[in-house]
Amino acid sequence: MARKRIGELLVERGAITPAQLEAGLAAQRQTRQRLGVTLIGQGAITEATLAQALSEALEMPQVDLAAITPDWAAVHFLRARFCEQHDLFPYALETVAGRRQLVVAMADPLNITAIEEIEFTSGMKVSGRVTALSAVRGAILRYYHKVPVATGPRPTPARPPARAAPPPARPAVADDDEEVIVGEELPAAEKTQRTSLADLIREREEQAKRKRSGGAAAAGTADKGKARAPSSGGGVLDDLDYLFGQAAREEPDRLEELERRFWALMRIMARKGLLTNEEFRRELDDEGGEG
Repeated sequence: MARKRIGELLVERGAITPAQLEAGLAAQRQTRQRLGVTLIGQGAITEATLAQALSEALEMPQVDLAAITPDWAAVHFLRARFCEQHDLFPYALETVAGRRQLVVAMADPLNITAIEEIEFTSGMKVSGRVTALSAVRGAILRYYHKVPVATGPRPTPARPPARAAPPPARPAVADDDEEVIVGEELPAAEKTQRTSLADLIREREEQAKRKRSGGAAAAGTADKGKARAPSSGGGVLDDLDYLFGQAAREEPDRLEELERRFWALMRIMARKGLLTNEEFRRELDDEGGEG
């Protein structure tokens, strides 16, 4: 398995000199920005060169956001604030091997945290594409905020403004120069405890959807004069009735949205390690909590 770093890749391709790399690493230790962003700010490299290097190293296609028309169904999967925080833009849906994927343009395709967050909350696999940072931010302004954006590349300043606003906070970088692993992927069958819990949560979500669909007719004849306590045997529907009242069942779209948010919260808690498999089965799982 070949291991490369972004800086090493750029030096090997002659995009930057070793001296420019050292200067970039020194500045990056102070700003805690990604190395690529730091090098661009110093004028050592252009966005296009950085995107090309990432695309080749990760074997990930590039996309020109200015040349495509995004699918609004894809755009609506993510919120503007999340896209701004992680410098990414969802622009298409595709089906691979019978499974839907969300196609996301990313200025930082090594942002595994953002990818996992999207996959857990959407239930879809992320199919990444490399693009320039200015293109991502332009697309966010144009499609989320309805701000007209001039097409074409924007000039890269030779150095950051003297009083530039501080960059958005990012998680602390373990090493100064991000590591790229080339030529080897994690086996598809390999699962961690958290992904196992995520699979269980998705399974229970599908069961809840089927139960809700199958019980829609019976719900119309339910006794509306009695408030139900949670975990009375009806699963998520009864819990939502207890929290929001029976009126929720009279608004199917509202009920579906509340249930979707509940399951999204469960997936996020599982990913962040705030919920264990045993806790989920004992406290929240209708199937595993009884018996």
